[in-house]
Amino acid sequence: MILILKANLKKFLGTKFERIPKTLLTWTIMLFVIRSMGLSLEVSPFVLWFATLVATVGGFMQTLCADDTVDSLRGQLLLPASSSLFHAAFSLSVAVYVILTKSGLLLVGYLALSGFNSTAVIGFFVCFVAGGAVAYLLTYRSEKKVVLYRYIESNRHNFAIYIMRYLLYNKSYLSNTAVLWAFGCAFAFFTGRSDFPNVLPLGFALMCLNTPLGILLSSDKALYKQIRLLPGQAVGVLVPYALFVAGVNVIGCSIYMTAWWLISSDFTPAMVAIAIVFALISGVLTIIIEMRFPLLDWKVQSDLWHHPRKYVVPGILILLSLPIAMLMGGM
Repeated sequence: MILILKANLKKFLGTKFERIPKTLLTWTIMLFVIRSMGLSLEVSPFVLWFATLVATVGGFMQTLCADDTVDSLRGQLLLPASSSLFHAAFSLSVAVYVILTKSGLLLVGYLALSGFNSTAVIGFFVCFVAGGAVAYLLTYRSEKKVVLYRYIESNRHNFAIYIMRYLLYNKSYLSNTAVLWAFGCAFAFFTGRSDFPNVLPLGFALMCLNTPLGILLSSDKALYKQIRLLPGQAVGVLVPYALFVAGVNVIGCSIYMTAWWLISSDFTPAMVAIAIVFALISGVLTIIIEMRFPLLDWKVQSDLWHHPRKYVVPGILILLSLPIAMLMGGM
């Protein structure tokens, strides 16, 4: 059990557990800054508990369903360890990783804003343990994974098929996209009734914040290496990838525009062209960044979803949307 726990902690937190002091330092700085600014906000413990359940379940599911985690399990399941001890060690390592990278930040933010509340703190750990146990039981899979879908033949140029199979196998990517589209509808609901009705282009930029689709090459190091080394990959891989990202963003922008039109009835045909341009720009920039600045030093695949690089493309598009909104009289 100790060997399994230590091996997985090194995988999730680094070979020398360097992630622990970095995370604790971040929490300390966050707590100090908020308290020194005198910010105070009464947050109900129920808000903390609900957010903890959501973050914990999501964190466990992302970690357990990641390709690198399942691949690592193949070798570990061959070790001569009892099933109960293995699950105890492995689930504990995942719990440490999730509380350090996701759930723990909620508790620190709560303590910084509302101060210490023993009931809230105890409830936080109860919700964390309960959410982690449920997520682990629902998402843990010990069967071997079929990984033939990862590899493509450069002479067939079937990268579009690869993308579809990859997304159908990794349904968390699709769920994240659905959540983004739902956020677009909510954003349209609030801004469509505001005093700034011409901030519609800002939503186009937000609809391009699709992190999973922008890190498909970084998440598969073997595929990225193959694309870099083999000839003829620009047309067979990069162009379909860019068009796919742009197409998904066009769908997201369309859903957002439809919600806007239903809520405010304030819509111009020029917005359709602007949405398509934003989607194309996001697709091209995403591929350029993926090829020029890949994220290959990750230890856990879910870390890619939270890397600051994901804000580069939507950030550029937001800067582009601001003058458009000003020209339309919305700012």
